[in-house]
Formats: sequence, structure tokens, C-alpha cells
Amino acid sequence: MTIIIALKDKFNDRVILASDRQSTTGPIKTSNADKIVTITVDVNDGYNNTVRKDKIYIGLAGYGFLKNYLRYTFKAPPISEKQDFVDYLYNDFLNQLRTELTDKNLLGKRDDVFESESGMIIVHNGEIYEVYSRFSVSLKDEYAVTGSGWQLAIGSLYTNLHFHKKMDREDMVRQAIISCGVNTIYCDNNVNLKIIPI
Repeated sequence: MTIIIALKDKFNDRVILASDRQSTTGPIKTSNADKIVTITVDVNDGYNNTVRKDKIYIGLAGYGFLKNYLRYTFKAPPISEKQDFVDYLYNDFLNQLRTELTDKNLLGKRDDVFESESGMIIVHNGEIYEVYSRFSVSLKDEYAVTGSGWQLAIGSLYTNLHFHKKMDREDMVRQAIISCGVNTIYCDNNVNLKIIPI
């Protein structure tokens, strides 16, 4: 269990991706160093030549092994430089990840539908994408929240964004995570922040 938050900071041309540090297995809780994974993906031209490498930042809530799988085992498929990123997520990245996880019996299906029992927030090229437990994708305008206590985090972010507009966006994210840590048993208030320039 965890809380993951991504917030666009348009004033400073960056996205703030953050999490708490608690891991929970049944009644046991431990501290987790980092729930945010950075993956490098090749961007190919129309002739399958790599023209650059992009970074994909992923915050994970749910099964902890997914973080390590993405960090140490998964090799992201290349993206075409003209390909829409949502199309890439559905048809390449998440499709390959789902196939690998089911083929290796790490995750499976519930009622004949794939179920990861995990949520992800992906940041790429200044945009925020929320990936739900069945690997459906939603593009977010300003922020995304997933994990335990997500309702508390959304309330905190909304209040600060609409009633404390001059407040630093980094502080808004910190407050939202601390609110979850103080008010839920599945999160702590140790904040892990990643600043992603746009």
C-alpha cells in the first residue's frame, strides 16, 4: 500500500512525482527506499533507427515486486517518434508488460480479465497518465493520485490549488502525502519527491 501523487507545476516547468515510503504486507509495515522507477526507452524513426532516448517515470502503488520487475527485468519496447503516447502505452508498453507478467505467472486474471491489483502514475514529456489496475489509461490535466488514502490526497491538493494558489507546488504535494500518512494505516509521512523538468 502506498500513495503516489503527480502534479504539474506550470510556474516552474516541471512535474512533481512523489510517494510515501511505507510498504505493507498484511499486518507488517516496513520502510521502502523508492517507489518511483525511471525507464529509458528508445525513440525510433520510420526506418527503425534510434533517434533519441526518452525517460518514462513511473510511480507504483500496489504490489512491490512490480517496482523491481520494471527496474531490473523489463525492457521497454521502442516508441515511434510519431506515435501518440497513449497508443504506445496501450499497444506496446502495457501490452508487453501484461504478457510478461502473465507468462511468468507473476500476475494473472480475475473473472477472465487481467488484474494487476496495482496502480501506476506515469510521467512522460511533461504529461501525466494514470494507469489503473486492469491497465486502462487516463491522461490527466493537472494532477493524478493513486493508492491508499487517495481521497485524502485529492482533497488536500484541491484545497491548496484552489484556495492557496500562491503556495509552492512542492509543498502542496508534501502536505498531501503527509495527510495520508497521518490519517491512514497504509501510508507514512516520509515523503519521497522526484522533480521532473519539462
